Amino acid sequence: MTHSYWDIVRRQTFTLFNAVNLVLALLIAWTGAWQNMFFVGTVLTNWLIGMIQEIRARRTLNQLALLHQDTYHLADGRTVTRDGLEPGMVVVLEQGDQVPCDGTVTSGSGEVDESQQTGESEEVQRTAGDRLLSGMTIISGRLELRADATGDNTRAAKLMHEARSHKKFRSPLRDAIDTIVRFCTIAIIPCGVLLFVRSLYATQVPVKQAINSMAAALIGMIPEGLVVLTSIALAVASVKLAKEQVLVQQLYCSETLARTDVLCLDKTGTLTQGKMTLVKILTQPGWTEQDVKQILAGLYAVLPDSNATAVAIRRGCEGVPARFFTVQDMKPFASATKFSKVVTRQGTWCVGALSNILADAQNQWAADGGSAAASPSQSKPSASSEAASPASADQALRTQEIWASRGYRVLALTLDGTPAALLLLPDPLKPDVRQTVGYFRKQGVDLKVISGDDPATVQAIANEAGITGKAVSMQHVGAQDIPVLMQTHSIFGRVTPDQKKAMVQALQVQGHVVAMTGDGVNDVLALKAADCSIAMGSGSQAARAVSSMILLNNQFDDLPGIVVQGRRVINNIQRTASLFLVKTLFSFGLTLLTLVFFRVYPFEPVQLSVISALATGIPSFVLTLEPNDSRVQGSFLKNVLSRAVPGAFNVLILVTIARLLPGTRAQFSTMATLVAGINALWVLFFVCQPMTRIRAALVAFMAAGFVIAVLFFGKLMFLVPLDLWQLAFVIAAAVAIPFVLRLLSALERRILKTGM
Repeated sequence: MTHSYWDIVRRQTFTLFNAVNLVLALLIAWTGAWQNMFFVGTVLTNWLIGMIQEIRARRTLNQLALLHQDTYHLADGRTVTRDGLEPGMVVVLEQGDQVPCDGTVTSGSGEVDESQQTGESEEVQRTAGDRLLSGMTIISGRLELRADATGDNTRAAKLMHEARSHKKFRSPLRDAIDTIVRFCTIAIIPCGVLLFVRSLYATQVPVKQAINSMAAALIGMIPEGLVVLTSIALAVASVKLAKEQVLVQQLYCSETLARTDVLCLDKTGTLTQGKMTLVKILTQPGWTEQDVKQILAGLYAVLPDSNATAVAIRRGCEGVPARFFTVQDMKPFASATKFSKVVTRQGTWCVGALSNILADAQNQWAADGGSAAASPSQSKPSASSEAASPASADQALRTQEIWASRGYRVLALTLDGTPAALLLLPDPLKPDVRQTVGYFRKQGVDLKVISGDDPATVQAIANEAGITGKAVSMQHVGAQDIPVLMQTHSIFGRVTPDQKKAMVQALQVQGHVVAMTGDGVNDVLALKAADCSIAMGSGSQAARAVSSMILLNNQFDDLPGIVVQGRRVINNIQRTASLFLVKTLFSFGLTLLTLVFFRVYPFEPVQLSVISALATGIPSFVLTLEPNDSRVQGSFLKNVLSRAVPGAFNVLILVTIARLLPGTRAQFSTMATLVAGINALWVLFFVCQPMTRIRAALVAFMAAGFVIAVLFFGKLMFLVPLDLWQLAFVIAAAVAIPFVLRLLSALERRILKTGM
């Protein structure tokens, strides 16, 4: 379920993280040390970004709807709103109307667009006794529909209720950062209390100094800038993708796609262009291509079919004089029969799936008593001088199978059940599909083609795109068999919407990160279940609203660019997060040392703020926006900690040595600030490897900024002059730090490798 705006504001505002920072800000304000409150700006930025993100997600989900028409006419002459419909009412539906309820047609006939529910692009003819579901659209004709289920009880309402439910998309990056922040936020409370009590009572430090020492320790423990940095990096990636006509609706989805190891694809609209063309007519003996085109032009002049196939046939017969027919009866295309029928004086013409036409003719022949005149195998076309034979139908079926296996949609034109011609209508692959498929294969991503189309056609298209294997028909497959099939096969036909969702979930249970493309309402639940959902810009409103990203130009080859952006975010955040965690880790360590060894905490809040800004904050934003398309490897948290531990441990060593030197508390704090700042700059230097001009300039500017802060803003940072021995220690430490960092890193790698 969705949350109100007040719920969102309350949840984002009243958090333990915000409460701790608010208390620290109030305490520091009470002491009068206003320069120690720089951290408040970061806290406010975190709060604002989190709230804006969730409000945006809520608005997207609330816009999700299948029904947009508000008023309807009843059969008794009344007008009623959609919400006012009740079971038993009879609604009059005409061209352009949306079906407002689940119900049964009581009278009339008309073409219905069912693609919102089924995903099939064909419009179907519906008559009395047929069932319609809410969300469908009337293309032509007039129907009277008795309402069986209305309001929240309709299938569309139930579907949208599940689709509207708020889903937190999978993101190891977000989860790792949340884990770090959550742990730090919880751990600082007992640490802060113990540190304040010890400073106030055990070491007899004044209250204001004890408060600032405690605040410095706690502020240092929280990597608050890491959340802002991650959000901004992902937002920048979203802006770059928007310029490439990719609309990002979930901030972390580009990262998820970069980690995806299984990509589920629909055939039509993803691999293919979704534009059929009549490219070839295979005539049977006694027929010519000109005859067939004239007949098709005449038939489609009277047929009301307006689906993609009919449009392609009409376009293919343009400029050809139509043959005139005296129509006695007519049945437009219907998904149940898979063909159109026109009864004329010359005979019964059919256009559609040959196997279905032959079966219908056989049934008609049996119903007529099996007379020779009515037999489909003995009928004679008026335009042919040669009698048909059973062999001609068998040959046409074999020819159809051959062309279907090549990826063509194959339709037959028949007269009285005898094939006259086969019509070939290919749906060509999109440009660069093979290259895109090859890219994902090289990246180790397993591709699954999941379609509701004929398995032979799906297999041919998939194979042509570079996805090998044989297709599985899901028409009679049970839910219990899906997990095994997902492991052994990659191409699936005749897949239902529920099966699509089950297939995605089966892959997830097996440990895969699953992305899925889709464009119809029938894809909504599967898109919702996927770790990363991708909708085509030309898809249904529901599919677009529930997806984490939308390919506005409908181009499959946009996906590699999204992967590159995701990798840039993950790799660069992984690189820069170690800078934040150095401060977090040594702050925890120094807090423990203060509780058992030091008299007071070594730093003032402003000192850590300056170090963090120059050696972490500013460099992180620069490094995070650099190009980086290296393949993501390993655990984010493990990689970050392994880089941060040596730098943090080195600070603990240096500050402990500084504590052993004679001097005042202010001198100890000054030495700690200098060695921690120099250490942070060396860590930045190593993080910037391999060095580039931009990175070298970044390190140089940050080092210069630290020198300027120390020399010209020392008083603001509570720095004091050092004696000769103290200054010598700082210089020696500055020289030794890079060697110690290398030694500690090598030791850490050895420990991790040996498992010690």
